[in-house]
Amino acid sequence: MKKPAALHALLAISVSVSLAAAACGGTLPTPVAGVPVVPGASAMPSGSTIPSASASGVPSTPPSGVASAAPVMKPMMATAMTGELVALGLDPKKLPPLEKLRKVMKTFTKALGVSCEACHNADDFKAATPKKKIATHMWNDLVRGLKMSDGSPVYCDSCHQGHLEMLDHKDKKALSGWMQAEYVDKLARADKKEHGCETCHGDPFEGAFLTKVWAKK
Repeated sequence: MKKPAALHALLAISVSVSLAAAACGGTLPTPVAGVPVVPGASAMPSGSTIPSASASGVPSTPPSGVASAAPVMKPMMATAMTGELVALGLDPKKLPPLEKLRKVMKTFTKALGVSCEACHNADDFKAATPKKKIATHMWNDLVRGLKMSDGSPVYCDSCHQGHLEMLDHKDKKALSGWMQAEYVDKLARADKKEHGCETCHGDPFEGAFLTKVWAKK
């Protein structure tokens, strides 16, 4: 399948594809209303109040009658967190598998603008959750498996840029074209194989690959 225009990818979470600990400092885009932000993170505007995530990882619902703001889809970019990864002793272009890399968890909370419970069970951080499985796939399959077409490294912030939800699904045709331009045309596979929808969605194409595939294994 070669770069069709229908593309539903990334990232509700993570990826980091794996998330965990408290956030780091730094400046990030203003969080979307309704998306949980790490307590004390510098990305949270002064005086703002953002609902926290529940233990299941699902953001709190807005008050009755208050509509959530639609995610703002930002252009794909090379990671701005290279310095932080290098400080952790990691090469952004040659990241190891996620397993046992607890030291990167603070970069996840910062890149996605969430607290640890967005992926973890608050009562048992070691327990497996669908979001943790998705995060692991995000790291191993996308963060390690993709790069910008010019060779620059990508990371969780490349797509999320401070927001857990970053795709607006209201106009499917517009979303499809945007994802073709941002997630296919701007990226390349690290293994040098052809990059297209199937990199994330598989072949045959599975639109809901996050919940139907990645969250289950």
